[in-house]
Amino acid sequence: MHSPSPVRQRRGFALAMSLLAIIVIGAMVAGGYMAGIQYYRIGRNSLVEQRAMAATELGLDSAYAMWNKSWNTQATGTVTTLAYRAADSSWVDTVRMTKLNQLSLLIVSEGRAGGFATQISARRRAGMLVRLNMPRINQLGALTTRGTVTIGGSTAINGLDTTFSGWNCPPSGTGVAGVAVPSFSNLAWGGNCPAGACIAGNPSVTVTPTASDTNTYFSYGSLTWPQLVAMADKSVSGTLTHVKPTTVVNAGVPSCNTADNTNWGDPGRAAPAGKCEAYFPIVYAPGNVSINGDLGQGVLLVNGNLNIQGGFVFYGQIIARGTVKLTGTGNHVYGGVMAANVIDSTSASQLSGNSSIHYSKCALTTVFINSSSATRAPQRSWIELF
Repeated sequence: MHSPSPVRQRRGFALAMSLLAIIVIGAMVAGGYMAGIQYYRIGRNSLVEQRAMAATELGLDSAYAMWNKSWNTQATGTVTTLAYRAADSSWVDTVRMTKLNQLSLLIVSEGRAGGFATQISARRRAGMLVRLNMPRINQLGALTTRGTVTIGGSTAINGLDTTFSGWNCPPSGTGVAGVAVPSFSNLAWGGNCPAGACIAGNPSVTVTPTASDTNTYFSYGSLTWPQLVAMADKSVSGTLTHVKPTTVVNAGVPSCNTADNTNWGDPGRAAPAGKCEAYFPIVYAPGNVSINGDLGQGVLLVNGNLNIQGGFVFYGQIIARGTVKLTGTGNHVYGGVMAANVIDSTSASQLSGNSSIHYSKCALTTVFINSSSATRAPQRSWIELF
């Protein structure tokens, strides 16, 4: 008889493998879940950061696009705080603008997104350097003309630097020529001005080919005639009488009526100050224009011939594509006058009566700074701050 074989113990590994597989699969699922959560949080945080940066950019662009010319004349070191709010009310910009020097300003914008309601938030800051895009006009003389000019009567032309009280002018400079022309043949005399006796300057008369170059009259540094015309605050034509500052009352408070087409600012500098003393418009005339009194300040661009009479006093820059005539009594220009004579080269400019033109660097600089718009610095104007 055979004895039965002993029963062998078979210890299975299926359960162990199943448990191991469950653990591995669980770890993979948990890892995938955690990775998904992390990717979600990264995406969510990135979105909030982008919203904060969008709010920051909104602050910079809003300050730049809605430029207020009153910022042009702030003292160096002045800080102006502005606030803008994006479409999402949780995005808030705080914009601080610092005047660095006469022509440069730094705009720093801080944008925020998110908050306590969403348990996440982001803050971004960026800065932008801007400069006043001030025209740089090559003022060769108190009167610069490409064509012929007749000077008679009791006219006075002075190229020596003139300053005024109340305008915060620096000390007088060396000035420019009284009259700048391409040739002596462009000058004709009469009245109390024989051989240019009524002209003063440094020198009294300069003959230069630059006076015949049209770029002298229509190129102003980084700006050109069309660009300066596009910056005009108002357009005028025909005959204008009684150009003078006017005010308007809003809620019982008087202010300068800049909407009035015959309001060209107030150069009077009275005490107390007039409401329009800080208003320096760029005025454009698309054709011939005639002015009969009273006074104004700013930049006058005439796409034709300019005729002044009736005791008109103007502080600033006058540029005409045609001729300039000052006739009658009491017409005075403080700044500079340029007559390009490109419309009708056979016509002549004329100064008669007791008209006068006085060069003033103070008046020109003040007018150009006040009427300039802002532009981004040419290199590295934008930087992200931390």
